[in-house]
Amino acid sequence: MEPNSHIKLFLEVSALLTGFSKMELKSTGMLETYYNTIQKNMDKQDIDYFFLDVHVLLNDQSHQDIEDALASQFMAASSYNGLAANIIILWYTGNWGIEVVSSASYVQGLMWNAAHSHPPGAKQPGYGSWAERPLTVKNS
Repeated sequence: MEPNSHIKLFLEVSALLTGFSKMELKSTGMLETYYNTIQKNMDKQDIDYFFLDVHVLLNDQSHQDIEDALASQFMAASSYNGLAANIIILWYTGNWGIEVVSSASYVQGLMWNAAHSHPPGAKQPGYGSWAERPLTVKNS
């Protein structure tokens, strides 16, 4: 498998692991940064086996089976040295371990979207926005 195809697989598996669409992940602008982060911080052999197995999984099973397989085969800390869990943490927090990848990774962390919030100090919703109900709150 060519290393260039890894970034495509990284996007596909990231969408499955995070629950965000590929377009939502790409729109953060962090795809290449996060891909490079795993390349820099993980063992090459773990990465290669991970992407090989993801490729096989995505091409051999139905969508429901893929989610079950991800949960059972990829999420254990011993599987690929915890790469799947690290990918989720990376996308949601912008951190690798205890280190923030970059200021942009903090701002683009998926945790803010999941909470329907914004990162303190960035992406402010605008003057007077506190007077409006959040979009997810239904009027009674």
